[in-house]
Amino acid sequence: MENTREVYSEALQNYEHSRRISKFRSSSRVGHKRFIKPAKPGDKWINVYNSWAKLEKQYGDYDSANNVYSRAATAFPNEWKVFLNWAQFQVSNGRLDRARALFELACDSAGSRNADPYRCYAEFEMSSGNYKRARSILFLGAQSLSESSDGTRHNDEFALLYHCWAVCEWHLGNLDRAEILFDNSLRLIESGSKGSANRSLVLYSIARFLFYARNDSIVAQHCICLSISENLSPSGDAGIWLLWAKIAESMSNTKLKKSCLAQAEKLDFIANDKTSLVLADLGIDQMLRKSPWQYKIQKPSSREKDSWYRGISFPRLDASPLLQEP
Repeated sequence: MENTREVYSEALQNYEHSRRISKFRSSSRVGHKRFIKPAKPGDKWINVYNSWAKLEKQYGDYDSANNVYSRAATAFPNEWKVFLNWAQFQVSNGRLDRARALFELACDSAGSRNADPYRCYAEFEMSSGNYKRARSILFLGAQSLSESSDGTRHNDEFALLYHCWAVCEWHLGNLDRAEILFDNSLRLIESGSKGSANRSLVLYSIARFLFYARNDSIVAQHCICLSISENLSPSGDAGIWLLWAKIAESMSNTKLKKSCLAQAEKLDFIANDKTSLVLADLGIDQMLRKSPWQYKIQKPSSREKDSWYRGISFPRLDASPLLQEP
């Protein structure tokens, strides 16, 4: 660990010296800031900072990791990802006021270039129950990106932001607005296989909304079928199958409920034994009336692709044991 830390330290000291960052620091202590050379286009040294910060988070302490993030932000003040990662680091250490300030810096740095800082900031506020503040952040993010000259390339980012906004409005009890935002999110997702993973997750959310908030089992079941046709396990677990089991129970379809619970059990088994994926998939085609070969090549969603979905906290509208959210 110490040897690795020394390698990082020496390398970044040389890099910071070449950009006059070290002189800037020493001068700033006496109130005289010097010029810092801007990073060159395509500068990859940010990856070195990120790698060192990851090392310190895992093996060091708060101060050591925080210092690396601080140095990275000084070297790359226009990189919103630096401030976003730093904010999430503060959250993980329970320093919420610092996290909030850094989330704001991330949004300011991103401007109209990216929606992720706004969405992550809103998710942070939602996790603390600050839904009105989260809504304001999401509105600002949507407004900023919609006014950008290259807004057409932000479709996927917009889709995830609108999804978060829909859940926020659901928490606030604005169901009509939530439904519109869910619809906007689904419309913005890229068509074809590239958007399949996100489309599956949004359809899963819409199914939750329709069942728990609208009490519409029929359309909720339709959305589940569409979601599963994109991905057997959109959230990476058995949640969608447990939801379908509840929907089946609400429709007095005992046979379907048992089939869904059986599939949920298979997916739980997959989580512990990934080598059994193909065997566990056998028989699903009878439920959705699809050719068996489709399930030979379809895999549950990866943790990396659906990581954005795991920051969302859905409302719990369990008026009865039947309506307990999975």
